[in-house]
Amino acid sequence: MKSYTEEKRIRPDILTSVVLGAVIIMMIYKITGNRIYGDLGSGFTAAPFALFYMFYAGIVLAVQKAVWLMVRIRARRSQYLNAEANMKRSFRLFLFVSVVIGILLASFSFILAKNLFVSGRGYLQFVIVAVSVLLLGAQGVCRGYLQGLGYTKPIVIADMLFAVTSIITGTVASLFMYSYGLKVNELFHVKEYSAIYGAYGSMIGLLVASVVCLVQILISYSMRKIEIAEIIKNGAPRYLDNKNDVFSSIRIILYLYVTPAMMSLAGEIIFMTIHKKDVTGTELLLEYGTLSGKIYPLIIILALLCCLPFIKTWNRVMARIERDEYEVARDRLKKLIRYSSVMFVPFSVLVLTLSGTINVAVFGKSTSTTDSLLTLASPLVLLICIAVFGSWLMNHMGKSLLLVINLSICWAVYIIGCIVFMMVFKLGLYGILLADIVTFSIYDIISFSMIFKMLKYRQEFLRTFLIPLAASAGAGLVVYVINMIFVNLIGDALTLIICILVFWIIYMLIIIVLKRIKTYELRYIPLGNIFSGISRRLQRDEFEE
Repeated sequence: MKSYTEEKRIRPDILTSVVLGAVIIMMIYKITGNRIYGDLGSGFTAAPFALFYMFYAGIVLAVQKAVWLMVRIRARRSQYLNAEANMKRSFRLFLFVSVVIGILLASFSFILAKNLFVSGRGYLQFVIVAVSVLLLGAQGVCRGYLQGLGYTKPIVIADMLFAVTSIITGTVASLFMYSYGLKVNELFHVKEYSAIYGAYGSMIGLLVASVVCLVQILISYSMRKIEIAEIIKNGAPRYLDNKNDVFSSIRIILYLYVTPAMMSLAGEIIFMTIHKKDVTGTELLLEYGTLSGKIYPLIIILALLCCLPFIKTWNRVMARIERDEYEVARDRLKKLIRYSSVMFVPFSVLVLTLSGTINVAVFGKSTSTTDSLLTLASPLVLLICIAVFGSWLMNHMGKSLLLVINLSICWAVYIIGCIVFMMVFKLGLYGILLADIVTFSIYDIISFSMIFKMLKYRQEFLRTFLIPLAASAGAGLVVYVINMIFVNLIGDALTLIICILVFWIIYMLIIIVLKRIKTYELRYIPLGNIFSGISRRLQRDEFEE
């Protein structure tokens, strides 16, 4: 007889890693699209992409989490009949919600595209998003129900399947549509239809992925219906309470999950509203496409790559907190911050130092505007890493009210920051990035102030962050000189690889010499074991505590 057991589940750190991996693939998808149809096409896709991410995060991921929590609570009491009833009610509700949102979005697509995002000719992208939303309603509930009953493999498959299907079908569609758009450009003697058609191809990729994932999750559910029926049959009788825990738990999860995409939309709307009187719509989209198609995806990829090696440690910290073993949790949190800061800080400095070379290596070309935007955005690598961990930890700790307060404060800061930097100081895209930096900084400070207070933990910030920053600055100065010498001799891509290797070697040597990290701690740092021999010679008296 099957029963609810934690052992049958894929480890939580693997599930989190898969989600972050899928996000990384989607950001690569945006970069690939930019390479095909340029900054103008990225400007046309900015709002539709953000809208789709918002609805996917809300209707699929947030609903999945809420249904999983409901099923998990009920299953531990063997209340499988109640869980099934709540699942069916949730299924009907969110299917209805997705249909309503899809119809409304399709109905007002032209108005939204023209008035808010000055992209009237690209309104069909919003229609494609509306059709995709219709396919999302059933997925979140089914995924959460399967995960709650212990079937986590379909969830892992669905996340990766969505990302891989999107990037393959979307890239093919974009190439085909872009080449067709070039012919339309020649026919009408204009330049923008190739970008618009290429952007349509990217959105078609999301639509195809939505269809494929819907089919996959329904097949996964159907294959397990007999097993699920057996689980329900051997559970406890149905209790008389009619409470659906999904509706009560989803509000905070929804607020947290949709905020990044909503902030991106808010920033674009403010940017378009302030500047559309002075600049044509095409020029605005071309300008914003630089930020949406190049800077944001690249920063997010780097930040999430930094997070991946430490996800398992996140779960170990959380496991001790759940068991009320706060002393052990504090010790693990101290080690986590100590190890992760060694990796988070240098990545930001590396982007700051090699922004021009990175742009040419990744996008094939570079401009002074793109280089300066990436240079300004470099602190976001560190800030996003901290924000992701802080949000994850507070969410798992169940501090819903604190999360709401923190997010609400940051919403106010972001909106005010965008208006002040763009309207008062006339900074344009730089104003959006400055608003991002200020918002993430405040969010990180508030989040970890709350976490440290709850755990009664004191962090030594000076040694934790100052030494990696100084070591990064020293290594950055060296690779800056190397970059200037070799970039015109051997090309940007090869120069970038050499600079990264030299930077990491010099950086690690400096922090080992300064005894910022001990020999036995190198195994917690990616590629750290390479330096263990040198560390033993320089730190002979160090031993594992």
